[in-house]
Amino acid sequence: MSASPSVAAPVGDVVAQADALLCADRQYGDSAAIGERNLARFRLGLTLLARQDEEAAPLLRAIAAAEAEQLRPLLYDPVLRNCFEVDLVRLERGRLDGSSFAVHARELTATQQLVASTAVSDKAVGTAAEPGETEAIGPCESLTVPQLRAWPGLGDAWVLTGLAPRDGAEEQLGGRLMELYRDALGAGHTAEPLLPSAEVRSVLREGAELLAALLPATGAGVLRHVTMVGFTHRESEEGPLQSMSGGDPLPSAVLLAPERCASPWLAAESLLHEGSHLKLFDALRTGAVVRNATERVPIPWRIGSWTVIRVFVALHFYVHLLAFRAAGTAAGAEIRERFGTPPPPEELDEPSPGTPAALAGTHRTSEERARYLAGQVLALPPEALTENGHRFARWLLAALRLVDADAPRPPERTDPDPRDTETPAAATAEAPPAGATLRRTAPVDACALPGLGQLLVSAGQSGRMHWLGARAWTVYSLCEQSGPEALYPAYARACGLDAESPEVRAQVDGSLRQLLAAGLVSWEA
Repeated sequence: MSASPSVAAPVGDVVAQADALLCADRQYGDSAAIGERNLARFRLGLTLLARQDEEAAPLLRAIAAAEAEQLRPLLYDPVLRNCFEVDLVRLERGRLDGSSFAVHARELTATQQLVASTAVSDKAVGTAAEPGETEAIGPCESLTVPQLRAWPGLGDAWVLTGLAPRDGAEEQLGGRLMELYRDALGAGHTAEPLLPSAEVRSVLREGAELLAALLPATGAGVLRHVTMVGFTHRESEEGPLQSMSGGDPLPSAVLLAPERCASPWLAAESLLHEGSHLKLFDALRTGAVVRNATERVPIPWRIGSWTVIRVFVALHFYVHLLAFRAAGTAAGAEIRERFGTPPPPEELDEPSPGTPAALAGTHRTSEERARYLAGQVLALPPEALTENGHRFARWLLAALRLVDADAPRPPERTDPDPRDTETPAAATAEAPPAGATLRRTAPVDACALPGLGQLLVSAGQSGRMHWLGARAWTVYSLCEQSGPEALYPAYARACGLDAESPEVRAQVDGSLRQLLAAGLVSWEA
């Protein structure tokens, strides 16, 4: 398998370009922006839960109002994050009869653990916090003995060691953590977590440092999305576990076989693999890419087919992997002296027996599989993706072309201005009833992100959240008891545009379409 990109430019230049591009997109590549949106979603979600759980409302609102450095250990705690996501799904379906997040938060508050988790801990690794990390520890981390940070100086991830709950609330929390751990591994294939040796922990840290050295922007960003690192053995019909990311069952967590820390290079590749999945998981929470979650794509090297979102997840990883391997090829003497010579790229798993790829002897390399997945993305009908999805695809395919010049070329830009990617500029709003005016729905809960030009809102008792771009945000602010014809000049004045310009009507109509569909505004006769 070729480990270097088939491009004319020097490999080091290509790696630098790919590293920068993989972190450039504010929606899917910029880890700081992704984190800011997730914190906003956390705040608003807790506010919505407080509306439905009167008993827990004071606690939920107090947490929602906390500073960002206090919220992060709670949002990225595996148990509390899982409870939060489950609560939101139940709220959207109208089935919330009490917040499971509040149950754990209430019990931990009663024993002062929630308060302690948001303060600097004297038990944490005694190193100063760097940008993107905190010395504060979350509820689950506070149960571990010994308390070990995975890569001090690069992030606040911790190692799953032994659990030593001190009271009933902590026993409940620890029990839930292990339940999520077993669910993530799968029924019948569960092994208890392993306490990693000092050597394994040392190589894990070296792997993180190598990843950050090879891809300074991408590596550091990926590591920020990992909260917990666990070590385990698992045998299944697909063979022994190498590594996995938790996703929904075990949020913000990576599980590794100790053998993945046989060398810094192997550990770094594993962290990039699973960390890129967690990064995309966080990004997709704040911006959908597909319109039809059930649409499927044939995969030549696997029996059956994949959903479009799984295609995107796999392609996202392959692009990162090819950038990592190109970085390894370009690694200078200092990195090679410190971490050793890059090993030859591992061959991928053989195609499943009986599949077209197995019969034809194809799709065995990362490049082949990435090119195929990229081609499938390009073949999707335009209506299969959201506007964010089209932007995501174009960005990802551009990054792939940097590290593999033979990959399919990304399409030319055809979607709307990125200031409002969720509102089709050419869309027209439905004709209003005669003499109707626009009224904003009440009550509405909102969380503004001025630096990103976005507003996160939820209308009434729906429990659904909606992201408004700068244009839709402006239209929303002008909607109160205004007729449609008055809205166009008001919008033009607010944006400094010519009131007679066709783009004013197109932008207002597109924004109204989004706001009406989301139930954020309505026509009133």
